[in-house]
This record gives sequence, C-alpha cells and structure tokens, in this order.
Amino acid sequence: MASRGPLPRFADLHVKKVLELLSRDGRMSRKEISVRTGLGEGSVRTILRKLKQRGLVSSTRAGHFLTEKGRSAVGGSLDAVEVSVPGLTVGRANVAVLVRGASHLIKKGIEQRDEAIKAGAGGATVLVCRGGRLEFPEPFMRVKRAAEEELMEKLKPRESDVVIIGTADNLRAAEEGARAAARSLRRLP
Repeated sequence: MASRGPLPRFADLHVKKVLELLSRDGRMSRKEISVRTGLGEGSVRTILRKLKQRGLVSSTRAGHFLTEKGRSAVGGSLDAVEVSVPGLTVGRANVAVLVRGASHLIKKGIEQRDEAIKAGAGGATVLVCRGGRLEFPEPFMRVKRAAEEELMEKLKPRESDVVIIGTADNLRAAEEGARAAARSLRRLP
C-alpha cells in the first residue's frame, strides 16, 4: 500500500479564515493563501477542494475566488480596529470587531473566548449592544464609560450587534483572536 503523506492539519476556524481572506482580498493563489493563513499548502489545497465541492469557491489559473454563494455565505468581511479599553481585557494589545445582529447567538461569551484562544490570542471580551449601551452578555458588571465611548465611536454598533475584543501581547494575535471569535458566530452552508 502506497503512503499518501501527512494528513492535513486544520480546523473549522481555518476554513472560515480562508473564506474571509478571499472575501477581503479577492482572487488569490494557493501559495498566497498558505502564506497569509500560516497553513501548509496541503491543508490549503484540501480546504479549497472542500469549498469548491460546496460551491463556495471557484478556481482558474489566475487563482481562487469566492462564488456568489460564497460571498453570500461569508456575509462581508470583518473590519478590525485597534482599541484601548483598560479594565475590559487582559492583554497589552486589543483589537475589536463588530458582528451585526448576532446577539441572539451569544450565551455567556465563553465560547467566543475559547475560539480566540485557539487562534493564538490571550482571550476575548464579548459585549452586546442593548438599549443603546454595550453590556456583557450576563451583566455582572458595567462597561466603563471611556471604553464604551471609544467602542461606540469606532464600531458604531446598533441594537443586537456584538462587539468582540481580541486581546494578546501583540496586535496580530489580538486581531486573529477577535476574527476567529467573530467567525464562530457565522454559520456556513
């Protein structure tokens, strides 16, 4: 029996990361995707094959790109902004993302924190917009006014939106954590 090489090593968060990358940056080669995601080319090849089978990605010699179904599934890219929110996070670097209309998907926010940690962040803080204010999913303490004002100004959340702040020792890890946590709220076909 012939050996086939190592098994691809990726998780659902990597699949979502590839979709978001293609949504944000358009047509890309497998090599570019590999470099930008930190995944091996074999894993990227497998992810792309699975996404093609689901009709979310198409390929030409010029690269891989989202189909209409893929663009619809991704629902737009996640904008990330650096924030300074003392008392809300545990890391030196903090990056926030906004997920529109997703508050009904939040239980305690622990699931999103876990996704951020899996992606390499130190953690994540999850806030929901209720009554024009940002609150913790279970309002055990209030969000400090200065932090709330900065988040409201930079992200402009509306009722039932979710703000996720990834935190880490560096901005890249904080952003990856915030994006991974936000992607966990998106359901793909």
